[in-house]
Amino acid sequence: MASERQIAANRRNAKKSSGPRSADGKARSRRNALSHGLSIASRAIPAFQQDVMLLARALSPAGEDIGDAALIAADAEIDLLRIRKYRAALIEESRDQASSNLADKLDTLERYERRAFARRNKALRAIEG
Repeated sequence: MASERQIAANRRNAKKSSGPRSADGKARSRRNALSHGLSIASRAIPAFQQDVMLLARALSPAGEDIGDAALIAADAEIDLLRIRKYRAALIEESRDQASSNLADKLDTLERYERRAFARRNKALRAIEG
């Protein structure tokens, strides 16, 4: 457990590192999550809405309306497909040109993939009841 002195030091240090301060730095920071679009849920993207709904209908128990769990599971499954497609494109791109940061990019995808797997599995367990 951290001591009072250590907590105070952490708070002082946190005040020093408040993120980008210039307008250019703030604008650059805002675009970080948009580099590949994987931070946006599939059902929020018009091109994927129909796919999410079709899969949610298939996941819903027979005779029941589409539930929240089915929508979440379908959304997460479409997210996983998007992540795999993006990973394949990164690998293909690295074959064409020497990409020194391929490992970093693939490592970043792991976070999105783990989150999507967890969301899908939790929703599927809720559907099974």
